[in-house]
Amino acid sequence: MARTSNEEFFDALVRHQIFLLRTSGALRNDVIAVLNATEADIAMRIRERLRNASGYSPAVQRRIERLIAEIRDLRAAAWQDAESLWFGNFRELVKNEVNFLAAATTAAVPVVVDLTLPPGRLLESLVRTRPFEGKVLRDWARKIAEDDISRISDQIRIGIIQGEGSSVIARRVIGTAALKGTDGITQLSRRQAEAITRTATISFTNAAREEFFAENADIFTEEVFVATLDSRTTPICRSLDGKKFAVREGPQPPLHWNCRSLRVAAITDQLIGDRPANSISERQILREFAQQEGLGKLGGRDDIPYGLKAKYDKFARNRLRESIGQVPAKTTYQEWLKTQSREFQDDVLGTTRAKLFREGKLSLDKFVNRVGDEIPLRDLARREMAAFRAAGLNPSDYY
Repeated sequence: MARTSNEEFFDALVRHQIFLLRTSGALRNDVIAVLNATEADIAMRIRERLRNASGYSPAVQRRIERLIAEIRDLRAAAWQDAESLWFGNFRELVKNEVNFLAAATTAAVPVVVDLTLPPGRLLESLVRTRPFEGKVLRDWARKIAEDDISRISDQIRIGIIQGEGSSVIARRVIGTAALKGTDGITQLSRRQAEAITRTATISFTNAAREEFFAENADIFTEEVFVATLDSRTTPICRSLDGKKFAVREGPQPPLHWNCRSLRVAAITDQLIGDRPANSISERQILREFAQQEGLGKLGGRDDIPYGLKAKYDKFARNRLRESIGQVPAKTTYQEWLKTQSREFQDDVLGTTRAKLFREGKLSLDKFVNRVGDEIPLRDLARREMAAFRAAGLNPSDYY
């Protein structure tokens, strides 16, 4: 069976998502490298400034405050560089994203279509104004920097109060070389930087896609929510996988920190199905239009008389919509999970929910509420008594 244009488009975007995650990994490494470059200096300053410091006297307090001010300057400069890396890369990312979408659309459809790209200023504004997890990028950048300095300062003071030597305090802050710093308090900042990088990547690329699909609303009609098929996929993303939404409506990834989900638009009115493609060439559409309008033989769009080109474009898009075919059925997270082992299902859902899924026949969306939080078993037992009993479970045991 011939592959439909929507199948080609769907697969291109899923493959592209893997590339985006790799891109976010590279950016994360750059940001973390900037932070790591300060740590040897921080350790050296802690060892020097707090050498022979004992007790929490006013003199020691003054030494601590001078040390923290120096560290604040070092880390503030690093976080400023990290912020510049984020903004510069994300501005480039959203522009590249719409160019990719245009190329993927052009490659997928069998005829030439006129695509509209969102204005560059609009795309750049997404990086400044698009919130994720409740804050815009600049606010997250400032918050993570403030939290980082606060944690370092707290560990220095804790070390002094506990009577630790300066070398021990330095290890408390930046960790040991043997564990590559993962046992230091600054490891939390690296993890947060990674979460911001990945989540912002998904947020901004999905926002760019949303603008592209909206600009070309006569071509793209619906979107399907696509979750990653593995054990780390969250309950909310599992429950939404495969669901259809109109463009600009419904939940938009990222739905949580480190979200890897995406939404893929369909080029036809019906999103799911397996009708074969019925390829049609631009030349055939041109012949049909010429016959309809009594224009005789036309060599190309440029031969259409002035005043009829807009009518032809509308005619071509309608014929394109009719001929492309539907996107083939895709395996949803729920369908995929059914094929996995009992052990894997238990790991993903938990033993009780896995039994409800297998034997109680509860679908994944029954396990979450409207905002995507997992429903406690005590509440689920009251709502789904029949499913509990079908799974061999007594609902009252969970009240």
